Amino acid sequence: MFIEVMGGALALVVGVYLWFQWRMRYWADRGVPYASDVTFPVGNDFVAHKKVLLRQTNVAYVVQEQYDRFKTQPFYGAFGPFGSPSIVIIDPTLIRGILAKDFDHFVDRFGDLNPFTNNNAETFTDSIWQKQLLFLKGELWKDVRSTFSPIFTSGKMKLMMHFMKAISLKLTNEMGKSAQGKVPIDLKAIFGKFSMDTIATCAYGVDSGSFLAKDESEFVRNAKSVFTRTAKDQLKLFCSLIPGLNFICKTMKVSFFKPDEAMFFYGAISATIKHRMETQTRKNDLIDLMIDAIHANNKPVEDELKPEDSNQYDQDSRLNHKVKTGAIDELMVVATALIILVAGYDTTAMTMTYCAYQLAMNPEVQDELLAEIDEAMNNLEHGQDFPDYSTIMGMPYLDAVLQETLRIHTPIPILRRVCTKEYKIPGHNVVIPKGSNVTIPVHAIHYDDRYYSNPKEFNPKNFDVNVARQRPPYTFLSFGQGPRNCIGMRFAMLEAKVGLIAVLSRYRFQTCAQTPKDIWRASNTFLGNPNQTLWVQMEAR
Repeated sequence: MFIEVMGGALALVVGVYLWFQWRMRYWADRGVPYASDVTFPVGNDFVAHKKVLLRQTNVAYVVQEQYDRFKTQPFYGAFGPFGSPSIVIIDPTLIRGILAKDFDHFVDRFGDLNPFTNNNAETFTDSIWQKQLLFLKGELWKDVRSTFSPIFTSGKMKLMMHFMKAISLKLTNEMGKSAQGKVPIDLKAIFGKFSMDTIATCAYGVDSGSFLAKDESEFVRNAKSVFTRTAKDQLKLFCSLIPGLNFICKTMKVSFFKPDEAMFFYGAISATIKHRMETQTRKNDLIDLMIDAIHANNKPVEDELKPEDSNQYDQDSRLNHKVKTGAIDELMVVATALIILVAGYDTTAMTMTYCAYQLAMNPEVQDELLAEIDEAMNNLEHGQDFPDYSTIMGMPYLDAVLQETLRIHTPIPILRRVCTKEYKIPGHNVVIPKGSNVTIPVHAIHYDDRYYSNPKEFNPKNFDVNVARQRPPYTFLSFGQGPRNCIGMRFAMLEAKVGLIAVLSRYRFQTCAQTPKDIWRASNTFLGNPNQTLWVQMEAR
């Protein structure tokens, strides 16, 4: 019996291997150049690449290595797990087609890597995660995106200013302790507190207590736990991505993602919503704006941006969609608040961390930024103690410094889309079949010397309006592009700008003995976290 079982298993493995090898002919048969460094059974797709799975390197560097081999091509082929064909788009014009112009062919973000294959979840806590914009697909995604997008327009972001300003005072006080005691600071730790407090206040209506000197609050503990992956979490995630195991887990009502933490945040947001409904109180924070959106009888809210005033990024992000009545409920508010935490906490803290590090390492850039901040502070009107929204949006060098930070240290190294309708690549006799993964190599595009001279150097002049105008569109992609871009882009940029203005109006970043000279992306994370702690010294101005 044992011999028969082993023989059957061996035959199955051999059969799968031979089928895998047959699949390797897919791109060659279609005359498409392709990456041939394939490992059975994971392929060589960025996310499932052997070096990434074994944590030998960060996914961004795998992206870069493949891109450098094919950068003269408009696109090239690759292979996902078990030989599934995927395609990597390099040409910016074709990228615009994927992300915006022909968006109806690429509505979904995840295909075989989406554990909720049919917008379904078997447990209540997983249903919270599943309703996030990150995982939603098709018409339901369009309903949620159309409902909540107007919350993040420029006009609504002005309402967030006083929350961010109040939290920036805590940040500045913390920086002051470093300056007075001449004690180096861990940039990620302190900007993590600022990001956590900002999101907790604006999206949850609570004070997370991040800057408290004593024990962490329950909010902070649960938030940090969301970003911690245990061996059990990794196993459940793996099971969620394998069709057979996924079915078994759902049948057994196994929660794939952080059930305790999801229930905590569900309770926190539900309590806030209930309190405000019962007391008729308003703070004009994100929770109030989201409640307004779902109580507007699910009618689309008019976009504040006028076509003649909006730029290419705004124009391409428009989604003309009529929301179905009853499509949006309170659980969508919880899920959206949770994705603001998941997508906004680490990425914004990381961006501010890298920005401060680059300013310390490039004092001439910091001097120019300080001059712009000083000018804004010196031109405050009577009764003002901080630049208003319009002034902050009119600070081009601050914007350039942050964009250059995001170019070099982009948090998300790739963009992923799924072909939802068969698509013929314009100008080429190549068809992307329905269900195929399409990848945009963001990190590598940001380091392409055809678009950025000396791309490894930190140079905010890359985003001077006259310089940027010379580049093709879709060569800066840190927030994505098109209707499925980052919904919280304005919130994140405003948060970073307010925090940096508050700090740099009183202090400057200086290198110290502990400041690392060479840094790279850590191999144990998909994001762009540094491989070591970034220490700097604060100096009073």
